[in-house]
Amino acid sequence: MLFTASVPPEHFGDVRARATANQLQREIADKAAEYRVAVVGEKLFVSEVHAASPYLDVRAVDPENVIDEPGGLPDSVQDAIRSVTREFGLLFAAWDLLRDAEGTIWALELNPAGQWAFTPDSDDITHAIADHLEEAANQ
Repeated sequence: MLFTASVPPEHFGDVRARATANQLQREIADKAAEYRVAVVGEKLFVSEVHAASPYLDVRAVDPENVIDEPGGLPDSVQDAIRSVTREFGLLFAAWDLLRDAEGTIWALELNPAGQWAFTPDSDDITHAIADHLEEAANQ
């Protein structure tokens, strides 16, 4: 598994680094929380993640030091997530977002094949996907 990492300054103009990795062009420090959002049709399942110490990728933090619980997002952010997911023609997507210390929410990634089994709502997400597939099969 590859974890998120900072690009060292000596690699900042290297076309090989830009061609082989997704990059945020701005460092976001002082994360207040991360969010994992699973979208199934019009339903959103929001997981809020906190870790005890500074980190770049929460997956690299000892799970004993991570709190992952159902969370919430402002209606405007939820509406935007639904809209973008729909615009891409997706019925399922996993989004990664974070909130900085000032309260700004940043969208990091939309993954059309993202994982959800590690989230607190994993059973509900699985059932929503199954329900969606069953409805489609009965049409």
